[in-house]
Formats: sequence, structure tokens, C-alpha cells
Amino acid sequence: TAAAAALAMAAGLAKVRARRREDGTTQHGSQAACETGITEHALGGKAERLTLKSAARCMSANFKAPRSETTERVRRDCGEDAFFVAAPTSTVASVGIADGVGSWSGRGIDPALFAWELMNRCQDVAERGAAALSHSSDPKRLLESGFELVRKAVGGAPVGSSTACVASLDRLSGELRVANLGDSGALLVRGSSGDCVLESKAQQHRFNCPYQLMVPPPGYAGGDDPKAADVYAAKAQEGDLLLLATDGVLDNISREEMCEAARGHRHEGPEAVAEKIVRLARARAEGSDETPFSLAARAAGYRHFGGKPDDITVIVARVERAPVGEE
Repeated sequence: TAAAAALAMAAGLAKVRARRREDGTTQHGSQAACETGITEHALGGKAERLTLKSAARCMSANFKAPRSETTERVRRDCGEDAFFVAAPTSTVASVGIADGVGSWSGRGIDPALFAWELMNRCQDVAERGAAALSHSSDPKRLLESGFELVRKAVGGAPVGSSTACVASLDRLSGELRVANLGDSGALLVRGSSGDCVLESKAQQHRFNCPYQLMVPPPGYAGGDDPKAADVYAAKAQEGDLLLLATDGVLDNISREEMCEAARGHRHEGPEAVAEKIVRLARARAEGSDETPFSLAARAAGYRHFGGKPDDITVIVARVERAPVGEE
């Protein structure tokens, strides 16, 4: 089972965390940014393999004070959002994003702790556990195993909850699979045409109440099963752009606008596309123009106009061919 396999991996994962590289820089103030760099690793064999060249950008909501420091547990100041960009194995490249549920702060709990713990453990599984758990490019299994490691954490799991969206690229076949639980999401934009060929849908129990993975306080129950995540698949091609975003982006920019932004800049670096999307989302969040959130709120019977201020995080990953023999 995922639980047994996760426990068996625990000792090895500590070594992975110890040697994990910290890519990019963090800037406090109006923007927290992370340049994840080129995620291309040794190929092995003679055949070319696909890889992901990825960039992540995040901004905490303007009404939140910057974090005084970042740690191994909370590696970037993304407000309550979190993400990972895993070092690819010889067969799979994975990325993921999460949005911690802010209402936990009312109980004196930092919502970012759970979101980052989930992403850190998913990264552990993606980098070390894929072969051992026979995941291949199955992002739902990756999410299940990462969540199981969170629940079995030495010293106790952090109380909290978050949405999650995880994507895995099979570097040999080009199959891209996405597992989405909650109201974060993913898009795949075809590099050759600019068409949007994959689009995830939000999962909500009701308006503004997304599906979420949860570790509740002792004596309480709640949250959704990672098996409830929707799975999407598409055949990726060289030059495609994969976009993962939290609801701080998707509540303020329509998916059509996301595709348009990627389409217009698809020949630029992933960091340029990520920067454009984050800045557009921030402008919409603080503006009075109609947004996906305002439309959904009024459809649900709430009076809301304009944007929704929130933490904003996006990963943009370009599908590329890694040269033979590159390390």
C-alpha cells in the first residue's frame, strides 16, 4: 500500500532533503520570487528524453506582512501557498503547487506549514520514491504517498489543510498527467499553435469551499481523500508550456486569459511567462474589473464585484528535449 511504502522510504528521504539544492532567490516586500532554473538532469542511455525547464513565481497578498525568515519547512514567502519543482528521475519530471487554507490562522495555526510540508514530501517522493513505489508518471499516486508521509511525520503532522495540483511528465513517452484536488489548476498550451490542449476544472463542495487534504486537530475529522483528485492526461510535445496556478491566479484571471498570456509569450523563457501572469493576477485582484471570482460569487447569491486579493503562485514549465549525455 501507499502507507507501507511511504514508511519504508522515510530513512532514505532524509538524505534527499539533506542534499537538496535551493534554487533561486526570495525577495520580500511586494513580491516573493523563485527562479527554479533548468530542471535537466542526466539522461542515461543513448535516446533523447523530454524534460521540463521550469520557473516559479509567487506573491503573498498585499494585506499580509512578509515572513521574517524562511526555513527548510517554509522555503519561500508565498503567503500560504507552496510549490515544488522536483529534480527529474531518468523517466519522470514532476512539479506541484498547493494553497494552504487561510482560516486555520484563526486557530493560531500557520496555514503555510501544512501546504509546504505536503509539497516537500511530494518532492521527496518524486525524486527518490518514484521507482520504489512503481509510480511511473502517476501524479495521483505521488500525491497519495506525499500526503501519507505528511500524516506519518516524525514528531507529528502539522495541523492544517490545502488544495493540491501535481503534474508528472513521462520523459520517454511524452505523456503528461495532472492530478488536481481543489481549486488550484493546470493548463497545457501547445507550443506549435498556442492552443490550450488540457485544462483542469475546480473541485468545490460549494462556492469558495474547495476540496482539500487535511490533518485535523486531535479529536476532529475532516478533509478529502487524495483519491478524489481528478486526473487529466495529454500527449506533450516539445515546446509546450505547462502552467500550474493557485486560486489567487485563477480567481482573478480567466483560463482563456491564461492561455492567451502563454500563447503570446510561448517563445520566451518560462520565467517571462510566469512574471506576466503573476503581475496580471495581482492587478486584477486589486482592481474593479469583472473576474472569475466575482462572476461565481454573484451566481452563488453573494454580492461581490472586482478581484479577490489573495496569495498568487504560478509554475510555468516548458517541455524540452534534453541533449544526449547531458548531466
